[in-house]
Formats: sequence, structure tokens, C-alpha cells
Amino acid sequence: MIKVTSLQDMSCITNDDLRMHIQEKAEAMMREYQVENLDDIGCFIVLEPEEFTDFPISEMEFVEILFLEESMFLHGVRIIDESYGEDIYLPVEVVTC
Repeated sequence: MIKVTSLQDMSCITNDDLRMHIQEKAEAMMREYQVENLDDIGCFIVLEPEEFTDFPISEMEFVEILFLEESMFLHGVRIIDESYGEDIYLPVEVVTC
């Protein structure tokens, strides 16, 4: 699991498409809420495929399938309180028969 609480933490995300997606989303949120520190409004959590049990679907505000180039993620947002939320990404492996 990678927990991103600042723009500097983005370098830990190895999937380039996901890193760019999260960085763009984080910068937009920081502009919208006029904060200098990402952790003032939320964080991004990237799970490993085997951490599927750490993706608490019932606690999510919404859940979607996110397609980024050749990667697919289960993406959900969990609201912690009025001014803080967590974006959670779980890689989904496509199995072809």
C-alpha cells in the first residue's frame, strides 16, 4: 500500500498513468480548496492487487472502474469527515480465456 499525502509522495507510484492521473487530480483539488498542503483535504491510497480486502466498498461514497491506458483500477472515495477524504485505487487484473 502506498499512501500519498503530499505531491512529493507521488514518486512512489510506479504506474506512470496512475501517477499522472493522481497528480493532476491532487493539483486541481488543491487549487479548488485553496490549500498548500494536500493532507489538509485528503490523501490518495494505492493498494496492491492482493490487498483487495482493504478496499471497504460499503464505506465508499462511490465506486467506479477507472481505465487508464492499459491499466484498470477499482476507484473509490471514502469521506472521513466534512473536509477530508481518501481516494483509494485497487489495481484490477484483466483475465482473458
